[in-house]
Amino acid sequence: MSAYEVRDAALHDLVAPDAPIVRIAGGLGFTEGPVWRGAALLFSDIPNNRIARWRHLQEGPELTTFATGHSNGLTLDRQGRVLAAEHGGRGVAHIADDGTRTVLADQYQGKRLNSPNDIVVKSDGTIYFSDPPYAVRAATPGAARPEGWWSAPIPGKELSHHGVYRLVPGGTPQLVADDFALPNGLAFSPDESILYVDDSAHKHIRALDVRADGTLTQGRILLNMASGDPGVPDGMKVDLQGNVFCTGPGGVWVCRADGTLLGRIILPELPANLAWGEDGSVLFLTARTSVYRLQTLTRGALPGRRGIA
Repeated sequence: MSAYEVRDAALHDLVAPDAPIVRIAGGLGFTEGPVWRGAALLFSDIPNNRIARWRHLQEGPELTTFATGHSNGLTLDRQGRVLAAEHGGRGVAHIADDGTRTVLADQYQGKRLNSPNDIVVKSDGTIYFSDPPYAVRAATPGAARPEGWWSAPIPGKELSHHGVYRLVPGGTPQLVADDFALPNGLAFSPDESILYVDDSAHKHIRALDVRADGTLTQGRILLNMASGDPGVPDGMKVDLQGNVFCTGPGGVWVCRADGTLLGRIILPELPANLAWGEDGSVLFLTARTSVYRLQTLTRGALPGRRGIA
């Protein structure tokens, strides 16, 4: 079976038809939130309550624990420091190299956040994060939940909305979108004029224009990802040409900036998230109990260095 489901031949301008999908780590709990930092890949190993670190050393691959904590999405700030969307603390935190955790936000208007899920940083240092209630309603990561579970009362949930927030350095969260059922993955277009947000409940990616003041407007559906295959829209990244890579039903969905679906990348395990790494041409994919590496023909911006996070 091919690892590539082609809808448009242009898919192979981005990923070669014979590009192997290589498993670089396995035996993990449930992997999420990868980010490339320096010469290492960091990712959340959710059931094991840690941020793991993978490196390829001269003597072979190394997998260690970078920090403990119940995190999901990870990225870097403009100084290259680790930022985590945390389920455990229901907030956004800076994780220092010694594991020290500094909370940047855990409330909105005096109420606890739900469970920040994904996180990106704009070139001006502003943080954007999604806040669905996945971790408020405890469940095994990746397990199926009842239909419409997010609309029912959830013990411990204090906010009535599932929002997308903007956080300026030293500030408090500003709600910039509140009309999502389950906002999840986030990614900026290369020029940061658009913030893509996928909705796991409605199985689509929305494109929202970014105003000069950082607020969002004119939301529109970029790609409908409804499918009978298992999985929902989750992690998302954009290459420097504006093509969108989003984990979802059956694999990684790839579309142009105008929403044209190019195809899907099919992995041995259902992927949850992905990140550009190494020189920016490699995709690292977190998929259930494993992490995979895919060499592409395109390139994405590395967080904490230039462009977008």
